[in-house]
Amino acid sequence: MKKYNDNNSSYKKLQKSPYQLISIMVLVVIVVTNASIYGLYKIGFEQQKKRLTEIVQSEAVMINMIIDFQTKINDIDHDGDKLSKTKSESEVLKKLMYAHEKFSGFGETGEFVLGKLDGNKIRFLLSHRHNEVDRMNSITIDSTLAEPMRLALQGKSGSLVGLDYRGSYVLAAYEPINAFSWGIVAKIDLSEIQAPYIQAALFGLFGSIILIIIGSFIVLYFTHPLLAEIERNRQYNRMLFNKSQIGLALTDIKGKMIDVNPAFLKLTGYEADEILSMTYWDITPEKYTPQEYQQLNSLFKKGEYGPYEKEYIHKDGHLVNVRLSGCILERDGQKYIWSNVEDITEKKRYELALQEASLVFEHTHEGIMITDADVKIIRVNSTFTEVTGYTFEEVAGKNPSFLQSGLLDKDFYKKMWSTINIKGTWYGEINNKRKNGELFTTLQSITAVKNPDGSVSGYVSVFSDISERKVYELKMAHLASHDTLTSLPNRMNFNDNLDKAIKMAKRRKNKVAVLFIDLNRFKEVNDTLGHEIGDYLLKEVAKRLLACVRDEDTVSRLGGDEFAIILTELKDSKDALNIVKKIIQNVEKPLFIFEHYLLPSLSIGISIYPENGEERSILLNNADKAMYVAKEKKEERYEFYRDSL
Repeated sequence: MKKYNDNNSSYKKLQKSPYQLISIMVLVVIVVTNASIYGLYKIGFEQQKKRLTEIVQSEAVMINMIIDFQTKINDIDHDGDKLSKTKSESEVLKKLMYAHEKFSGFGETGEFVLGKLDGNKIRFLLSHRHNEVDRMNSITIDSTLAEPMRLALQGKSGSLVGLDYRGSYVLAAYEPINAFSWGIVAKIDLSEIQAPYIQAALFGLFGSIILIIIGSFIVLYFTHPLLAEIERNRQYNRMLFNKSQIGLALTDIKGKMIDVNPAFLKLTGYEADEILSMTYWDITPEKYTPQEYQQLNSLFKKGEYGPYEKEYIHKDGHLVNVRLSGCILERDGQKYIWSNVEDITEKKRYELALQEASLVFEHTHEGIMITDADVKIIRVNSTFTEVTGYTFEEVAGKNPSFLQSGLLDKDFYKKMWSTINIKGTWYGEINNKRKNGELFTTLQSITAVKNPDGSVSGYVSVFSDISERKVYELKMAHLASHDTLTSLPNRMNFNDNLDKAIKMAKRRKNKVAVLFIDLNRFKEVNDTLGHEIGDYLLKEVAKRLLACVRDEDTVSRLGGDEFAIILTELKDSKDALNIVKKIIQNVEKPLFIFEHYLLPSLSIGISIYPENGEERSILLNNADKAMYVAKEKKEERYEFYRDSL
């Protein structure tokens, strides 16, 4: 929070200064150390590159001398006798390998590599420090590996940082051996070059950290007592300001917020950073502008203003009733306004509540009934009369039980009153009866009104007539669980019923049959006669299926031309067969729809619980398989599931 006190600003700067000094020390040490080490690394890198270049050039000269000597021995002419040249290469390679065996490399990873082209592959001629030649994988000329050797074999010389035959980054110098089209590379791993500098950097870093820690402790040791004393004085001065239960605000003459206390923040709903970027005009409704100018005139004339009442605009937009008073303060030749702001919202709310209570009681859309401690009606509102049909004169002094519909038993009301006596309130649905005898449902709360000593002085019941909503909910529940075309249970409803049937059969040791029914050639009807006739056909088939089963069975439309039936409480599979035959006989009767003659045809697959499965998904899947077998039949298109299907 921004403070008006200049000492606070100085204190904050003083608080930050040790840490700023430490931060500068850290930054300087890191920059200087890293810059020095990096400079040394660049020098060492260039020296290593120069060294490798000199080594590879010396080796190339030596190899060329050996080649010249061996060529003269083998008497190779200028046209390049292939046989003699091959022999010379072999002899030269033997001498080099003999010499190379005694060479262990340089540094931890430094070595020479000699190679030649073999078709489109690079073949290495000497055993390597890191790998035997005959154990190395072939490297193609276009590989990203062995980049220095590839350049040497192209007749180029120089140095670079790149991948060697192992895929490691190295600093390498390379030279061609033109007489035999060879290439020679002297290389060392880049990590070996960097290692001492990285180690030096770590030592420098750790040393710097130790020095910085020591320096930090010294700085903090001397500054901490001073800061602690300043902080104690500052906290004491702020405590009086912060603990005030009245909102306190300091503004400049133009209304800019300079400092506020927590009570003022709570009153307005803003955070400190937010309110200190605002003016009192920002939280004052425009309608109070004339009044504000009057108070400012009083302030400039008398040196003080108020008390007076107005409203502040809370952060969330609602208005807060406040009472203000204040005076002018002066410091360093600059004038400020010191304001005391009291929240009088609760007082205003109480006054309004008394005025609104009677209006709410009479004009609310909910019925209200008030009884005394003996549950005798002492007051009702107009909505009560609209909903029940009874006037106050007709119900005054009566127990509300005359409204009971008779649909709820005594146990319901016993539990309701038990909840009211224990918790002081009850909320739920009740079925009641209007004066004209019509039943209706209410969503009702009953609350016990208690005296200061805890005794009950009466009861207040508030209710809403939800009869229409209950009808709508029942309709929506039906739509959610039934097919809109046929009004048969849908797939979700079917699955629930099948799960229940399986559980019941498991307890009673009965059987359950699942019939999966397909209406044959339905697509043909839809495509040739239209969807209207197709829908009519589906509804008629649904009616005929319902007529063939018992009330405890379930007929469902799963979608399209697919139906399913659950046959419960079967003693034997033959019981299911009798019903299947009845279905085929009744459904496959001629049907006239809009002057069209139709003959429905069904294919039925049957699975039996528990023989064909003990879970819903398995029974449905097996019935579906059996149905597809039934469709292949020319007569009696039904099929019981069996494992051989």
